[in-house]
Amino acid sequence: MNEIDMMTLANLTIEALERTAFVVAEPAEEDFMHELADCEWAAKIEYSGPLAGQVYLSASTGFLLELAASILGTDTDEVSAETEGQDALREMSNIVGGSVVSELGGERCELSLGLPSVLDLSEMPNFGDNAVRCILDSDGERLDVIWVPVAASQSKAA
Repeated sequence: MNEIDMMTLANLTIEALERTAFVVAEPAEEDFMHELADCEWAAKIEYSGPLAGQVYLSASTGFLLELAASILGTDTDEVSAETEGQDALREMSNIVGGSVVSELGGERCELSLGLPSVLDLSEMPNFGDNAVRCILDSDGERLDVIWVPVAASQSKAA
């Protein structure tokens, strides 16, 4: 099984954004983090098998609208955060989750991906020390991606 660090998670997500929605993003620079828009929307997806865990995405409204518009091939004023935006974030969590599962599982991936779900930001857990987080910047809009592996003893009990 492969390991995932912050840069690997960022690169998997950036590649998924470019490939799926033609959205350009880069790892946020720490000195300019305060200039990014706040996240207001969230989604998660779980995986299980010999390993288990979750992938969380949270996004600013501007990022969400740009993502939805890019996926649908329309303008941002023709989509809403509540409908197309949440659908787009759920789809992106599915794609990023799939990339994480492929990265972890290698050639003989024995991990199963669950269904993505939208979360209220208040439902976002406090992430422990084993979580890997990257923050991406797309023209001042923000996307946070958090990978939370479940400890081996917990994944076998699941």
